[in-house]
Amino acid sequence: MDQLHVVLAAVVESSPSAEGLPGAEFIQTLLDWLTQLALWGSLASVLAGAGWWGFGQMAGNSYQSNQGRGLAVGGGIGAALAALADAIIAALFTAAG
Repeated sequence: MDQLHVVLAAVVESSPSAEGLPGAEFIQTLLDWLTQLALWGSLASVLAGAGWWGFGQMAGNSYQSNQGRGLAVGGGIGAALAALADAIIAALFTAAG
């Protein structure tokens, strides 16, 4: 029984392609817009966090300062993930296949 599964698994192949897919251009546009929204959100997070961090430091409020720092760092990480998302997905697909 195990040999049958191995033989069947060896026959199955997958090579993703959007060629000929109806609406592929529109889906790509939606993904581009989603990436842009993620980058805008990341920028807003970095700017708000930087302001929160700075005002917290000036006011001597360590809780507010730490929250602002976390927001700013989180925005930077979000921007990096948005930029690397397609490469991460491609690498995981390649590693799993």
